[in-house]
Amino acid sequence: MPAAARAAVTSSTISSWTSSEPGTPENASYLLSLDNTPTTVRVTGTTNGTAGDLLDIVCFYGSPSHLSILAGSLAVGQGGTFDTGNVPLRAIAGHACRLRAIPRGGGAADDTSSFAAQRIAVSEADLPVALASGPNAGTPFNFYVNAVTFTSFATWSAVGTPSRSLATVSPYACGGPNAAPIDAAFNVADNFAIDCAGSLLSDDLGIWGGRSEVQVDGRNAYDPAAAASLFPNLSGLPTTLTASVRFDPTSGLLSSTSNEPFVFCNGPNAEIPTSSTCPSFVGAGVNLQRTVTTSDGGRVMTMTDTWSSSDGAAHAVDLLYDDVVGVAGFADGSRGWQFPGQIGFSQYAGGASVPGASAAPGSILVRTNVNAADGDPGEAFGAISFGTAPTGFRFASNSELEEHHDLVLPAGGTASLTYVYSIGYTSADASALALAGQDRLQPLALAITSVANSSTASAPAATLTGTATAGSGIKSLVVAGQAVPVGAGGSWSAKVPLSPGPNVISAVATDGAGATARAQVSVVYQVLPASPPAVICKVPRTKGMKLANAEKALRRAHCRAGRIKRVRSRKLRRGRVVSTSPRAGRKLRGGAKVELFVSKGA
Repeated sequence: MPAAARAAVTSSTISSWTSSEPGTPENASYLLSLDNTPTTVRVTGTTNGTAGDLLDIVCFYGSPSHLSILAGSLAVGQGGTFDTGNVPLRAIAGHACRLRAIPRGGGAADDTSSFAAQRIAVSEADLPVALASGPNAGTPFNFYVNAVTFTSFATWSAVGTPSRSLATVSPYACGGPNAAPIDAAFNVADNFAIDCAGSLLSDDLGIWGGRSEVQVDGRNAYDPAAAASLFPNLSGLPTTLTASVRFDPTSGLLSSTSNEPFVFCNGPNAEIPTSSTCPSFVGAGVNLQRTVTTSDGGRVMTMTDTWSSSDGAAHAVDLLYDDVVGVAGFADGSRGWQFPGQIGFSQYAGGASVPGASAAPGSILVRTNVNAADGDPGEAFGAISFGTAPTGFRFASNSELEEHHDLVLPAGGTASLTYVYSIGYTSADASALALAGQDRLQPLALAITSVANSSTASAPAATLTGTATAGSGIKSLVVAGQAVPVGAGGSWSAKVPLSPGPNVISAVATDGAGATARAQVSVVYQVLPASPPAVICKVPRTKGMKLANAEKALRRAHCRAGRIKRVRSRKLRRGRVVSTSPRAGRKLRGGAKVELFVSKGA
């Protein structure tokens, strides 16, 4: 084809792209490449070219731009149309990019709007990765996941994967989440704030006395990736590693679940095993299920490790979770760490230790370069949020931290640990994501424990008690419009005035991450009628009254006639009352008896 013909294409539009991955809609912004299948994609569109003109279908990313070619030297068809047919999606996997159809070899065309771009983000998974040669050829020993959105790049693999040991799959693969933010131009930050976080490697580099980062019942233990990195040809290498992924093509969010059995060397418990101390592998009786889930545009990864006894016996599991900040070799001395209770970022020498956390949830803030400007697009901040307090921290170097946990597995039982890893470009990003991560580990909860809902009160005020808790802490609590302090353990108490009749009392808690929770109770205040005044007997004046009339007067005065005594009287006729005892005017309790003295004449 003459050069003049190849240059005839000056504009193009991609009209459709269709992935072979089941469940992925046509023209989805988020795609997943499964390397073992492999996944294919078909791209069609139109150009202003003529039949025979040649195109490259490319993905541009970054500024200045780089490119990956999906389909090269594609001939334009009749009417200027083009169709790649089904081509491997892996060619552009691991990128958020601008998909364009450009003249063959026209790499600078990313700067030309006439070649219309479609924004796509392509994640990747290799499930599983098997040994390629030797007596254990075909044995699954690892897996690889690369979750990509328009704002985040993250990879992870089997927990014991040494850095760069899967270079044929990806240079980024290591045991735990390895993540960096992506900017609007689809640049991935040069430094990864979260790097190999949660790895469990075969060697602690002597920081905790020389051991594997997993010990079961006091013996060094290895997952399939760690075992294969030590001795890939030994008998007893685990064969039951499994891994699966779940992908949402509407959001690009991805999660994985892996199951990894652990083994011992069938020999002495050496820090660095040799062929003589490790002639074969034998099962350790412990299995790890790890689930990693992405959220918040991919910038947050939640990792839950469930350790289980696989042999029906109880086990003690001693763990050193390995966390790296920044890509190795990128100004390692400039890494910064901020532990709970600290202000500002600090650097630590190899061998330095920090006391274990006193409470959980909590977060360690990390920074790839303390000397860079806050928000530098080449650097990043992150947060390591833990749901269970590590018992201690030690540094292998200023860029590598090991966190200590002790677990006890009951016979046939399980124990779990959960971490949340977050990434951002600024300190404010990291701080906000850390608090949100702590809320994921312990969501905001507000409860009114007393008084009971729909209760009745006879007093003009009610004392409410309850609890307010959150992983990020309680910032404020308002009950019936009044600010209420929250005590240790989240307990609180508030005295609330009541109005006669029904009262709805509301409580609103706000936590450190800005989340709110509400609770309310209904209380009916019943105002009791006033008690009648106490009945008293006020002795009436009865002198001169006939006896019957005097008795009536006593009853009207809430008194009773007591003894009637006949006395002589020169002044009053027979049958008339001479006097009373007590005398008239005295006040007695209601119903008291009054003695009557009645004349019997002279």
